[in-house]
Amino acid sequence: MADTLQVEKRDFTGKRRNHRLRLEGRLPGIVYGHGEEPISVIVPADQLRAILRHGHKVVDLTGAASGQALLQDVQWDTFQQHLIHVDLLRVDASERVTVEVPLLLRGEAPGEKEGGVVNHIVHFVELETSPIAIPEALHININHLGLHQSLTLADVIDLPSGATLVTDPKTVAVHCEEPAPEVEEEAGAGAAEPEVIGRKAAEEEGEEA
Repeated sequence: MADTLQVEKRDFTGKRRNHRLRLEGRLPGIVYGHGEEPISVIVPADQLRAILRHGHKVVDLTGAASGQALLQDVQWDTFQQHLIHVDLLRVDASERVTVEVPLLLRGEAPGEKEGGVVNHIVHFVELETSPIAIPEALHININHLGLHQSLTLADVIDLPSGATLVTDPKTVAVHCEEPAPEVEEEAGAGAAEPEVIGRKAAEEEGEEA
């Protein structure tokens, strides 16, 4: 079940007015798609934060716009603390959309007990699916990942029914390898120190003379 997002029509633009809007706990956005005219909107920041916490990507719109929309682009400030803007793409349950979702690891790799280190290479995956079947995340089980072994996106364990990976399934997502050897400091790194000391001693000796 999708969360509901209240939208109010926005008839102004400009950084100053949008900044004032954010200080009021609201933020600017736009609703577009499906051949309809784009609508500039205002959305409650707390509602949007709650939706993001739930991990939902599709919302039911109410107010100045209706129907379902995909959270196409959510913009944050530089420090990822405050919401700035949201793009809402109208969608229909009967169509397919391409989205990017996180890729997480499950389990513990036996290869770690053999002295290996698990390297999580791919953190986000693109897939094509129905708007109502967009997962919060996809997962790969590493419980059988041994030393010098790899897993690809084809090993994702919870791809939604009917969904297809846009990112190449052959892409290596995680592997377990021996840790890289530590780089030793070059022997010549401190070679200049005795010369400096020796020169200083010679200079002091000359001053005493």
